[in-house]
Amino acid sequence: MASKECASDIKVPNTLGQQLGLNIAWITDQQFGCYAYGGKEKRESATTKTLSSVDVNMVGADFIFEEPTIRAMVTEGSRVFYRLQRLRYDVTENPAKPIDYVKISQKYRSIVRRGLQAMNQQVSELSDDDASLEAYRNLISLFYSIECTWHLLEFLVIDSNSSGAIVSSLLEWIRFHFPEPERAATEMLQSGRELDKQEEYWPVVKGLILQGQTTIARALLRVHTSSETHCFQVAEQLLQSIPIYSVYSGLSVHRYKTQWQCWCDNVRTLVAAGNFAAEPKLEELLRLVSGERKAWSEQLRSSTCWYEYFPGYLLYTDSSCKYYQLGQYANDWIAQFLTNWRAAPANASSERQFKFLDKLVLSVMENNLVSVLQQVQLFPDNRWFAVHIVDLLYHAGLLEMNAADEDENTSPSKQQSPRGVGDVSDGKMVRESLLFDYGSLLMSHSTFWQIGMDYLEFSSTEGLGAREALLARVPFQTERQADRIIAVARQNGYPEVVAEVCKVMTKRSLAHKNYSSALDWATRSRDSSYVRDVANIFLEHYCNHGELLCEQQVSHLGSKVFISSRLVFLGAYYDFRRFYRERSYDKAADLLVRLMDSKIMPSYFWPCLMADAVPLLEFSEPIIPSKETYTILEHLEMDLVPMLEQRRKKKRSSSEQDIDMNMEQDVTDREAAKDHDQTALLPKFYSNLLNNCTEDLVKILRLACARNLSRALIIENTDPANNK
Repeated sequence: MASKECASDIKVPNTLGQQLGLNIAWITDQQFGCYAYGGKEKRESATTKTLSSVDVNMVGADFIFEEPTIRAMVTEGSRVFYRLQRLRYDVTENPAKPIDYVKISQKYRSIVRRGLQAMNQQVSELSDDDASLEAYRNLISLFYSIECTWHLLEFLVIDSNSSGAIVSSLLEWIRFHFPEPERAATEMLQSGRELDKQEEYWPVVKGLILQGQTTIARALLRVHTSSETHCFQVAEQLLQSIPIYSVYSGLSVHRYKTQWQCWCDNVRTLVAAGNFAAEPKLEELLRLVSGERKAWSEQLRSSTCWYEYFPGYLLYTDSSCKYYQLGQYANDWIAQFLTNWRAAPANASSERQFKFLDKLVLSVMENNLVSVLQQVQLFPDNRWFAVHIVDLLYHAGLLEMNAADEDENTSPSKQQSPRGVGDVSDGKMVRESLLFDYGSLLMSHSTFWQIGMDYLEFSSTEGLGAREALLARVPFQTERQADRIIAVARQNGYPEVVAEVCKVMTKRSLAHKNYSSALDWATRSRDSSYVRDVANIFLEHYCNHGELLCEQQVSHLGSKVFISSRLVFLGAYYDFRRFYRERSYDKAADLLVRLMDSKIMPSYFWPCLMADAVPLLEFSEPIIPSKETYTILEHLEMDLVPMLEQRRKKKRSSSEQDIDMNMEQDVTDREAAKDHDQTALLPKFYSNLLNNCTEDLVKILRLACARNLSRALIIENTDPANNK
């Protein structure tokens, strides 16, 4: 499956790399970048050559759960996982109720079975020449191995109630994963009598015997045309009287073995006497059920894997076998299996390897939990199986933990398995590491990042810290996706993530010239610098076009204007324009003067503000008092005129230089404007900010101020109320 001997070679198409050598850099634990310039000597020799661009090839494992037929496994598995954490840490409705870990294990296995059914259905609908057929078959093989291993761990390790004989559970496991004999027998029994005329009759009966299904085998023997003969009748009685050990039978192991030995001696005596010589097929079956080693050795050559007939052999040799004895029996059986394999004829199809699943099953039967945990991490399933089985074993108390690192209130009850499951000294660290890696992997995909948050929540202290960092890096494209990330960030108390997502959306909105959305996202970020930059764009656009963007939205900012002083100015200037449209000239004039006196106005906005003052100064009846008029004149001479002088000097300086110097000066002007105005976000309008501001505007302003001042002084000095 994922063993090293099956690793594939990856060819990287890179001509430059062939010339200079390749190097790699790890990006994550499952992905690395491959690029040229591998060694120092090669880099130095390449400096004299003209080099092309360098290709960086990304190499990493595929995320198999992108496949639609099994995508639901991630979601369903996370639900079972989260439910187990809630049960374990007493946050459910019935915290005192004991946790049924076997039931939880069965829920996980049912998820795998549904995935296998969906993939088998998909394969049945594909044509033989479909390119995806091989990929589906590989996935089916992968998840079949996972389900097979999980089932074995469930009744041997997780189920603490199966502390007695385990042969019956092994037989059930084999029947579940090798169902062909039982299916064939069912079809034959439904077809009618004279079944022995069919070619597959005896192979099916023998297959049932090899799996320990003597009841169904007897049913097939009873429909044989010779079932009324003496040898068949004797065989029926022998098969019916087979002693089978059970912890509930009331028999001790010693008494059971005595009965079993007597029964075997009786069968062997009858076989040796030739009672079944007329029916050699029937005689072969009785040799098998009596545990004859030679008869079983002959069957090993037709088995697909070493453990296919192993539970049946245990049934007919020692059905009282305990878990602590299973490893020795399994190794003896494998030695016999390999001996028969090597002794097979050269032309026989015996070139079989001891596969990854074979090794894993042996590790489980040997009670080598350390080896099991190492091997389950080699499955190419993005560690879905390893994460959930290790977490389940951890909570069931089957992974020993360092007591010094555990709190008495949260440490799981350490169930001491009567079968002697091998302890794992660093089981807690293994679990936390797997949860961290799996959660980080899920958070790198835009579809499963919310599920990844759940796994990281229960991984470790580092996992809790990584949630915030990885959440800020979750890929998103739409506003709806951004809103989901923001909702989760606020739920978990990550204000920096909220601000980062809002900043990204602000930039995207500005790139698409969606200024209304940009202002909304900027205010949601609560970042004063971003809000200031967006407000600058609104004001700069007005300077160049005489139009205020998104007035409706600006009018509904409310208390959000206080995020940035620049936004306060934008809101105040909108109020000025509103007063002017509503002909509330007194209010407009008062607000205009206060804006001039404020310290929040950007310097580039002076031309616009001064131009707005001209019509208010030209009223026949002055609405701007003399004191405020002096204020306007002061700002005219102290702020606007110096700006024009500086502008004029820059133009004169640029006209005296050549074209290259002119370009450099233009860049310097832009940078100086940035520093002066403290803007950084898409400064689109700097080149035209002061183009419309000329000496004529200054002259008009001085004249308007003089006229308004003369009228205002006359009225103020002649008004009796003012004299008082």
